[in-house]
Amino acid sequence: MIADVIEKVLAGADLDRAELKETVEGYLSGVVSREEMTSFLRAVCAKGLSEQATIWLTQVMLESGDRLTFTPRGYPYADKHSTGGLADSTTLIVAPVVASTGIPFLKMSGRKLGHTGGTIDKLELFKGLRTEMTIAEAEAIVEKTGVAVIAQSKELVPADKAMYKLRDETNTVKSLPLIASSVISKKLASGADVFALDVKTGSGAFMETVEDSIRLAELMVKILVSSGKKAAAVISDMDSPLGDYVGGVLEVSDALDVLDGKESRLYELSMVLASRIIALAKGISVEAAEGEARDAVKSGRAKTKLMEMVSAQGGELSLFDGNIRAKYRSSPLAEIRAERGGYLSHIDCVTLGFAARDAEKQGGYGIYAPRKVGDHVRDGNILFALYGIEPPSEDVIARLRGCMVFSDVPVEAPPLVHKIV
Repeated sequence: MIADVIEKVLAGADLDRAELKETVEGYLSGVVSREEMTSFLRAVCAKGLSEQATIWLTQVMLESGDRLTFTPRGYPYADKHSTGGLADSTTLIVAPVVASTGIPFLKMSGRKLGHTGGTIDKLELFKGLRTEMTIAEAEAIVEKTGVAVIAQSKELVPADKAMYKLRDETNTVKSLPLIASSVISKKLASGADVFALDVKTGSGAFMETVEDSIRLAELMVKILVSSGKKAAAVISDMDSPLGDYVGGVLEVSDALDVLDGKESRLYELSMVLASRIIALAKGISVEAAEGEARDAVKSGRAKTKLMEMVSAQGGELSLFDGNIRAKYRSSPLAEIRAERGGYLSHIDCVTLGFAARDAEKQGGYGIYAPRKVGDHVRDGNILFALYGIEPPSEDVIARLRGCMVFSDVPVEAPPLVHKIV
């Protein structure tokens, strides 16, 4: 009975696999009501689940739908996941880097969520590019190019889809066991064997403290390893936007600039993620794998590989021309400058992200946001520059003006990578 399961959770007692299976399957079939499932989720948020119970919950959710399998290749299939960040277009870099070293890469990605941009939305800025396709079509593209990134399949993990919708509606999202089982059930269903997880921490992240981010990373890696997969998790900073541009075609351009040789935080984190995948897939040292990753960019092979993927998925290649990308950021419609000197001590990345999304809806190409926590800024320096075909609203300008805090004393910048699990 679901009432007994809820009571056990509230009492801090362990649940067994059968109880979790009955709960999840009961909700999907209608035997467990919305109200009862809400009570179960609230109990988990309040009291948590043991590691073993979280592993079982992940397995039960995984069993609710299809699981993908692929034709074996020279190396195992690879995938990556980010818990969501601002100006984070690492997939556009990591995917072709990994594929250009001979490792097949097939990823299912999502659309915009909250203040963060979605990989699928970014890919669709390559005019004509298809993200909605069957797994067979995606695997055919991997056979041809070594890499494909497509929209999430509706057939995979229906239990997660139903439970996440309810969690969103009932404010039961922030729970480590529920987050881990949601993310990893989809990853296990996706068919890959090697994973890099990018767990964000900071003001623009779902997990705001480093300690919580590490706990989530360790739990997700443990579930993957217990399922026979290879995985590494990188706890990375999200107190500042990762790249220099937030939103729209300019964010995509920033990633393409990296593939053309631009060094930045975006480049460095992409190399960390790619090198972990390469090391795990090939069974080589991280140092050797990092050398392969950096050479893939330096040699131009990664850029060529992304061009092959975009073309194979039906997209136009005009954005790969640096001169065309430059036109999008040739003349700003608005600039926001510092009204005082000082050290940047805080960026409200959530406010910045939502402002960028609203500016994009108003005809914006994106926002130039080069400042990071710890930077020294002089009076009159540019904080933001907005580009597009229509000027941003005064509301967007006002929100951007208010999303930075300055200090008169030096502020230490947080590390780009806090820990690797």
